[in-house]
Amino acid sequence: REGKRLVATRETHALAPVVEQAAGGLDAVRELARNLKLGADKAVRVAAVASLANSVLPHALLAARKLFPKMRSELNTGHTEDMMQKLLMHEVDLAIAFDPPLHPSLDSVEIGHLQLVAAGLPARLGKYARNKSISAEALATMELIELSGKDPLGRIYSRYANRFNWQQGKTAVRTYQMAVRLAELNQGVAIVDSASAKFFSDKLKVLPLEPRAEFPVCAMYLKAAAVTDIMRTLTQCVGDELHKVQEATLQPRA
Repeated sequence: REGKRLVATRETHALAPVVEQAAGGLDAVRELARNLKLGADKAVRVAAVASLANSVLPHALLAARKLFPKMRSELNTGHTEDMMQKLLMHEVDLAIAFDPPLHPSLDSVEIGHLQLVAAGLPARLGKYARNKSISAEALATMELIELSGKDPLGRIYSRYANRFNWQQGKTAVRTYQMAVRLAELNQGVAIVDSASAKFFSDKLKVLPLEPRAEFPVCAMYLKAAAVTDIMRTLTQCVGDELHKVQEATLQPRA
């Protein structure tokens, strides 16, 4: 002490770098613990079916990054069975799929719904282009771009085709973006999920089917793995985007 002041001694100056280093190490430990809780220490690895990976997922990622600016992500796409296998092999942390099958090692959480819609050029839809929806019976008279495959959308398409006597299409696709593109080229009316119809074309008139063909969208996690705050937030953001799509589908564009 010098008068009313405290003055660092020679010993204090010698200890200062060590104390500073120790304090910095403690801060680093705290930051690491926080990152482990949030999942910010590594990229969150997300897989989604192609339709959602190219439509809903980018917008959800943007919303999540506003909450976690330093979030790192690795995005993948694939069929549901492939994504389930990647979860089991610890190759992805989170998968988003249409109505996936149950698996004893995976948790599946319903986060929203989409529905099948008819998307076609107004001339293709004829008098129905002025409607807000279209009956499945009316599609029996039209050239449809057929959805093939054994995924949930393909199964719904098959049920409707059998029930309402839809004609066998000249073209069958497994990729919904391709179906939309073919519809834009006037090759028929595409029967696709509402997310694909909303994000991939402004040229087409989009009409929900009657009776409604709705299906769940689920987030899948590995039961044995920790679900971080970032993963939960990203899942919630995907659910929010799905809700926006459904709202837009219920109020079709003119």
